[in-house]
Amino acid sequence: MPRAIPDDVRQAILADIEAGQKSRGQIAREHEVSTTSVSNIAKQAGLVGAFSREQTKEATAANVADSASRRARLTERLITLAELSMDQAIAELGEASSRDAAVVLGIAVDKHRQLVDMDRDPEGLAAVDAWLRGITGQ
Repeated sequence: MPRAIPDDVRQAILADIEAGQKSRGQIAREHEVSTTSVSNIAKQAGLVGAFSREQTKEATAANVADSASRRARLTERLITLAELSMDQAIAELGEASSRDAAVVLGIAVDKHRQLVDMDRDPEGLAAVDAWLRGITGQ
């Protein structure tokens, strides 16, 4: 039979849950109880959403969308760099810098393609939509 959790420990656990600053695992380790005990204490106190991952999901989805937006801006800059490098190479044909411009052009076009591919999904979904589908199972 599992040992009973002393009232003072139970109250300390409840205080940690209500503070909302620690994970279920942190609370369990600090008070030397199981994560199930922490969940049960939260449930008994009516704090059913105390360890909800919804905020984490939303924050992660926002981060994924922000990253996609940053990649889109970067792809535009890379195409501009490729165009400028090509213009420089054409203007300076025969000079050593045209070779450098061609190298920069090749790298910029390659990186642009990789960034565009990163946001492409085989099902035609945006990367963030595919990620959300994976998380939610829908």
